[in-house]
Amino acid sequence: MKAIGIDLDSDVIHLSIMSKNKDLISIKSLDISDIPNSDVKKLYISNKDNFLITSALDGSDVLIKSADFNVKNSFFIKKAIKFHEDSISTLDTDKIVISTINLKNESKLKFFITTKELLSKHLSRLKHINIDPDRVTSASQALIRFINFYFKDINSSFLVHVAKSKTTCILMKDNQPIKTYSIKIGTNKLMNSHEEEKGSKNSKIDILKLSSKSKLKIQLTHLKKEIEKSFIYFCKSVEEKHPMIITGDITSFSNISEFLQNDKVTKIIKSPFLEKKVEYKKFAICIGLSLDSLKRDSLSLQFREREFTASKKIENIGKKTLFLTLFILAFCFLINFGSNHLLKEKESFLQQRLNFIRNSENSYLGVQKKEISKNFYDDLNAFEKKLEIENKNFPYILSAPSVSETLNWLNNHEYLKDAEITSFNYVLEKFPTAFTKNDPYLAKIDIEIKTKKPSLARSFYDSLSKGQGLVNLSHKISWKTKDDSYRATFYLKNTKK
Repeated sequence: MKAIGIDLDSDVIHLSIMSKNKDLISIKSLDISDIPNSDVKKLYISNKDNFLITSALDGSDVLIKSADFNVKNSFFIKKAIKFHEDSISTLDTDKIVISTINLKNESKLKFFITTKELLSKHLSRLKHINIDPDRVTSASQALIRFINFYFKDINSSFLVHVAKSKTTCILMKDNQPIKTYSIKIGTNKLMNSHEEEKGSKNSKIDILKLSSKSKLKIQLTHLKKEIEKSFIYFCKSVEEKHPMIITGDITSFSNISEFLQNDKVTKIIKSPFLEKKVEYKKFAICIGLSLDSLKRDSLSLQFREREFTASKKIENIGKKTLFLTLFILAFCFLINFGSNHLLKEKESFLQQRLNFIRNSENSYLGVQKKEISKNFYDDLNAFEKKLEIENKNFPYILSAPSVSETLNWLNNHEYLKDAEITSFNYVLEKFPTAFTKNDPYLAKIDIEIKTKKPSLARSFYDSLSKGQGLVNLSHKISWKTKDDSYRATFYLKNTKK
């Protein structure tokens, strides 16, 4: 993936293309007023999906605010940030766009606020030259990225970026923009005042050698005072001072950094690399945008949200939604197909079992059906009628007392009339099957009673031990007592022949 940074500076568009390894591939400036569409399209339409385009709003179009934030629970963080966003600005929340950074180490939130109108104008201007950026951030944030990349040891400083139409001043602390200020003096205004006197702009201008009465020197002095005012606004304490870094379209001037130094500046910081690659300073914002686009960490801004979402992102969401829908449909089809297959196998298995049972019963009764009816219930009714007229003893008719018969016997038992049956369990431990037709029925009863008269419980146990009623004495009878509860286990004798 390659990152394209786009910086609109007056009537010129600065572009930088950077690789994933943060190697600068190309930088160029194009005149917007007379730019062929193809010059820009080649940068972002060819291999469109491999490029990420980022542009920036002017520093004067973005308000920076901060607030303390001590919420640590991840479940509440989003709601808490939304609450702060709604209350941080006095502007109508329906007319602004806020991009928020959560500085976890400092327990602070930093808000970058712009209006929907300014964002719309920025996007419309880019649309005029057929550019639809994937991300829109702030020029101040882009300059911070540039400084952090080429001045790695600098955490706090004054940043001054001299563009064609304006000069942007930024106070950077802990690698974050704290305040910004724009001055409506840029290189266009400076060079125009020089051309009026000299009539040429080809030679490099040494600012320290200019006459104090020259128009250029007057403009530069005014710029210097405005920069000093912005630094005083940034740091109201007299003791607070910072070094200064200057970037921008300053290749036509020599000694400009020394000239712009003031009492709030401790020293001018220069990069040996940038002094060799002076043109990089001119492209500081767009290079910073490329760096920010590649990094895309928690400090990155994004104003293109909700109704301003990039068209490429909407297309990607649509593609992913379509793919997910097709995947779900295919999954449902496979589940349905597999379920039908399993049901058919189960049905076939049950049919085989049914046929086996029919054949076994017919063999036992000595009757072979020539044809098997397809209607299960017709076969069942016919089979029932045969059983009614059959003289043979049929093993599958229950010969042990049923549950209802057993309960009726217990309820009417003379020793249980004043007792409470708290638990009753009926289990057929043995019964005939298609493979063991001669096995007898054997029913086991597990009963628990509760009574305050131990003599009644003892009489009930004695009646069980004597085999009275339905009790089968050929099997073991167990008896357990606990307080006023008594548990008996015994077997029933078969009463039906």
